[in-house]
Amino acid sequence: MMQEFILDHIGKIIMLIASAVIGWFFKRSTTKAELGKKDAEIEQMKAEVAKTKADHSQLIMDQYQEALDDLKKRSEDRLQYMSDEYKRRHEDLKADYDRKYEALKAEKDAEIKTLRKKVESLSRSLDYWKNKYKEREE
Repeated sequence: MMQEFILDHIGKIIMLIASAVIGWFFKRSTTKAELGKKDAEIEQMKAEVAKTKADHSQLIMDQYQEALDDLKKRSEDRLQYMSDEYKRRHEDLKADYDRKYEALKAEKDAEIKTLRKKVESLSRSLDYWKNKYKEREE
């Protein structure tokens, strides 16, 4: 019974194997053509990726250069601001110094004037007393 089963189906098995071999053969030749086409597509994609990477690298370099230019401009602006601020503060301090100096000088000049008047008054008083005692002694 097993032999009958095998004999009945052996033709079918051989046909199945033969059709698989023929299908594989044609598929293999088609696959080679498709592989060539796919290889070309892969090479094209690699070229596109390389171009995209180059474009991206250029974009990064442009952004970096822009940042450097902006940094240079900002530092120059900041330096100019600091220089102007220094000059302004220096002028303010000098004006404040001059104002205080003039106020102090005026105050001391007034004090000196008052002291001179006192000295003159005391000198006159001293002269008066000297003359008075001279008169007594004589």
